[in-house]
Amino acid sequence: MKNKLTKNISIKTNLFSIISLILCGFSCYFIYTEVKNKKHQQDQQNRIHVLSDHFQLLNHWLELKNEGKNLVTYFKDMGYHHIAIYGMAELANRLCEELEGSSVCVDYGIDRDIACTIGRMDTVYFPEDDLPETDVIVVTPYSSFDVIKEILEKKVSCPIVSLEDVVWSV
Repeated sequence: MKNKLTKNISIKTNLFSIISLILCGFSCYFIYTEVKNKKHQQDQQNRIHVLSDHFQLLNHWLELKNEGKNLVTYFKDMGYHHIAIYGMAELANRLCEELEGSSVCVDYGIDRDIACTIGRMDTVYFPEDDLPETDVIVVTPYSSFDVIKEILEKKVSCPIVSLEDVVWSV
């Protein structure tokens, strides 16, 4: 009788352990899922913030154009005749188009991923490359300006400005 009682207690203990492990596993899964969802939501909020900033910048830029102004004024006023552009995406293309045919020459571009660039520039360097001299570097992914500026300051002696500062300065 004692042996049977011990066996029943052992079975109940094992069953309790198995159920506990299963419940622990479910709890871990739900916690992991919740953390993952919160990270995804935060990423989405960050993306919305960047897109909202882009909208505001492009809206102001269009207002300038409608008033007959352009970004060439900023570069001339600052004494910048040769520029390099960091970031070879849409904003860089708009800047190149704005400067086309003006006295401001775009010397080259800089991007971390030259292979995937949608930029229309012939000469594009990696940030790690030896960068030729120019009057100023304009950073188009301005939401990452501080990090990019810190990297570029180790490579060049010219000023580094964000496209956001250029557009809002005109």
